[in-house]
Amino acid sequence: MNASKLSSALYCAVAISLLSGCAASVKSGGSPMLPIQATAKQNLRVNFEGNSKVQQNEDWPLLKQEWKEALHAEASAEGYRLAESQLLSLDGKDGVGIKINVSNFRYITPGARYGAGIMVGNAWVNSSADFTDLKTGQLLGTRTYDTSSSAWEGVMSAMTQEQVEAIARQIIADIKSAKAY
Repeated sequence: MNASKLSSALYCAVAISLLSGCAASVKSGGSPMLPIQATAKQNLRVNFEGNSKVQQNEDWPLLKQEWKEALHAEASAEGYRLAESQLLSLDGKDGVGIKINVSNFRYITPGARYGAGIMVGNAWVNSSADFTDLKTGQLLGTRTYDTSSSAWEGVMSAMTQEQVEAIARQIIADIKSAKAY
């Protein structure tokens, strides 16, 4: 292989790796099983809550919006209907309420990460989700969903948007794999 082809191949490999970024990984725990009826999975309602520190964060509305969009995309891909609700009230219909409780987060935008790399620091989300039967009001289970990135990965590090997408993917996977007793 001549030097120009080798340079081109190396340039392409570096460009692809810079654009692809690292996937966010989710640490989850909590209720080992979620007893969810198959018919309830078709009707999902989500509600976002945060403590006072979280609600005072200027990026809280952006985090909620991106998370709602990620959950909607994941739910739609599985054939589930998802709607946001300010309160998860009983409506007498089969469904699952998902109350997402955010205890802490640090929002890092792609622009900040690409522009300043390690200088912007780490992004993270610490959260839990309470799964409730919308017909009976019974708590089906609680799971934690935490994710973080390392600034030392530089521009390859997962930003907050990728992290909430990974958490949304895990939440919907947990619902999909849930079996009723």
